[in-house]
Amino acid sequence: MKVIALADVHQSEQHWEHLVEAVCEQKPDLVLIAGDLLPKYNGILPQVKYISRIKEYCREIKESGAELVLILGNDDNQLAIPEMEQGDREGLWHHVQDRCRQVRRYNFCGCPWINDYPFAYKYWVAAESREDLSICPFQLGPPALINEKNEIEEIPSLETYLKNKLSIREALQSMAGKVEDFSRSIWLIHCPPAGLDLDLCGSGERVGSPEIYKFIKEKQPILTIHGHIHEAPACNGGVWARKVGRTMVIQPGQSYEELNYVSFELINGRIKNLSHSLYGLFEG
Repeated sequence: MKVIALADVHQSEQHWEHLVEAVCEQKPDLVLIAGDLLPKYNGILPQVKYISRIKEYCREIKESGAELVLILGNDDNQLAIPEMEQGDREGLWHHVQDRCRQVRRYNFCGCPWINDYPFAYKYWVAAESREDLSICPFQLGPPALINEKNEIEEIPSLETYLKNKLSIREALQSMAGKVEDFSRSIWLIHCPPAGLDLDLCGSGERVGSPEIYKFIKEKQPILTIHGHIHEAPACNGGVWARKVGRTMVIQPGQSYEELNYVSFELINGRIKNLSHSLYGLFEG
């Protein structure tokens, strides 16, 4: 079974066109997108108007013979969630946010939650754990959500907000309880793990999640797919994949110019011929 995997398609509006072209050329069986689907060049509020166009691209992917598995990410307007659920019911894609779904005899699970960062929009932010409510010390604006009228609404207390929602650890463990065989599971986790050079920002900061790393090390799924830090592979010398025990961990990165994605063959729970569209064959 041939697979294309990526994240952060929102980096350029043309990336959806490029993805359709890649799918039509390579004829994969599965396309996996680990978050950040909606362009934000006009800001995050107008994104809801773009969902109809996303559906058009996804219909082209489906018509090519591929199934699409995806989640939203931290730069996606939260009001897109009902549309994602509707597309799931229509059979256009498999929306696996906070759930496990069997597709072609493999279990796919999705975690869109990220640890705190400087940007104001906090819907997708979660604490690492109940014991670790770390908040980024530098903030670019008051913490905010988007209300049902598609308006920015400030959060009175970010600490209280984080205490009242599931942590990253809890979200992962909740889904893990539904997986019978991790050797046949693939996880779309928008935030990269800490400690693998897949979370390196252009500023030099490393912002990955320790809880996500611990989860991968303990549970050992076949594959985890990450995004969020677009520039990581360019900043760390081209590192876009790592092995953690039996698990392959990939972070394709993203650029404005070219669509970055990873392709591979999935055969009896094993990944073969893992290759990056820009960096070439994985040799680790």
